[in-house]
Amino acid sequence: MGISRKIAISTVLIAGFIFFVSVTALYVQTQIAEFGFCPIPIPILIPTFASLGIFVGSSVYYLMSVKIEESKEKRVEVVNAMLDLLRADEKETIKKIIENKGEISQSKLSSFFGKVKTFRVIEDLMRRDIVEKEPYGKTNKIKLNDKFKQVLC
Repeated sequence: MGISRKIAISTVLIAGFIFFVSVTALYVQTQIAEFGFCPIPIPILIPTFASLGIFVGSSVYYLMSVKIEESKEKRVEVVNAMLDLLRADEKETIKKIIENKGEISQSKLSSFFGKVKTFRVIEDLMRRDIVEKEPYGKTNKIKLNDKFKQVLC
């Protein structure tokens, strides 16, 4: 089943549920205003709507879960393609930054790669506007640039 068909079915399910709830609420309101009571017991009506809502929500999630998985797979492919453009030492540095949620201290990177190598790699990445460096106590905090952070983290 194509994605556009799944989106259409999901939209119809949600719209149908909203329409059903609206019409039933209007019917109940009219019955109470006209006769002072409703032939449909309200304690039965509420769990019915709740169950129907859970069913509709589950159905929509099931229909759209494939799209969610596809987008995750595409994101992983994009990230790997971007990392393949970097040299090996730059790739390892970026991976360490990603593991730390987009920012890491320069001293921590130096403990993995050595001070000189870390400095040179960071300078190269800064020149290409991939990372930013800001003072952080006696060391520096290395952060992914915002545009890369949105894609990689």
